[in-house]
Amino acid sequence: MTTDERPDRPLEEAMDWLLRLQAKPNDPGLRRGLAAWIAADGDHARAWAQAERTWALIGAVPPVHSARWESAGRSAVRETPLPRRRLRWTAGRWAAGLGLAGAALAASLMLMVGSDALTRLRADQTTGAGELRSVTLADGSTVHLGPRSAIDTEDGPNRRGVRLLAGEAFFEVTPNPARPFVVEAGGVAVTVVGTAFDVRLDPASTTVSVKSGVVAVRHDGGPTMEERLGAGQRLTVDRAGGRTVRGEMAPGDVATWREGYLFVDNATVAEVVDELRRYQPGWILLESDQLAGRRVTGLYDLRQPERALQAIVQPHGGRLRTLTPFLHVLSMP
Repeated sequence: MTTDERPDRPLEEAMDWLLRLQAKPNDPGLRRGLAAWIAADGDHARAWAQAERTWALIGAVPPVHSARWESAGRSAVRETPLPRRRLRWTAGRWAAGLGLAGAALAASLMLMVGSDALTRLRADQTTGAGELRSVTLADGSTVHLGPRSAIDTEDGPNRRGVRLLAGEAFFEVTPNPARPFVVEAGGVAVTVVGTAFDVRLDPASTTVSVKSGVVAVRHDGGPTMEERLGAGQRLTVDRAGGRTVRGEMAPGDVATWREGYLFVDNATVAEVVDELRRYQPGWILLESDQLAGRRVTGLYDLRQPERALQAIVQPHGGRLRTLTPFLHVLSMP
């Protein structure tokens, strides 16, 4: 082991090796140096395996010729896990890492934000990570946009409307029986005259929650369905198959994100993490399938997303590691 006896030092060194090899994958001197470093200590081998797993999770491509040093590490690997310490990643090292690994990170980032860019081109209003915004429409209705959200507005003589293109929004609709207000979100249409309700667009489903008044929810993607919801009622529509799930909640718990809180009722850790990703810049990686399937109920402070992540996984034995200011990893021991 190095003269620096900090337990997290091997992982820090492994990330350094990985970033250097991303910059010069064909450098024989670097490859020989890495193989020698891995073979020198079992902690080094485990740290290298963990660094590669983390890199793969953010979508980066492993350095070429990795097979040449993997065999050196296998003989040194023991079953003892690495010490559970937060990695001390200095600002200088993180800045250097961005330079060395810029191409790989840029490629993975483009995969993540490419569809985002297209959505923004279609949108009248958008928000970024952790950003909330309120928009007053021409008819006097108000739309409260959640983080990483986008809308396209419509105001015609016979109909008022908003298309939710991404994320979540809370609507306070000015009454006008002659001009119904329609929110469309992924093929699900919510029609109202005057009410307050929330719509969330997830990758496979759309959820409508009503704070006051009555709304009609219609979906034409599968078997045509239309359901009416009143205050304190929630409906989730599976857009692929048309399956619906109804739920009840206190009207005051609708859209608590506007006050900086996330209300969760029997959701999986994976679902809650997906929600928190909208409030945290960078990457939140969930390494464990076992942890992802655990269920949680509670009220979490969205103004402190790292604390919320810790509170979500800790009761299930999970842990949060912050490897950089923009990379958080959730895992089981």
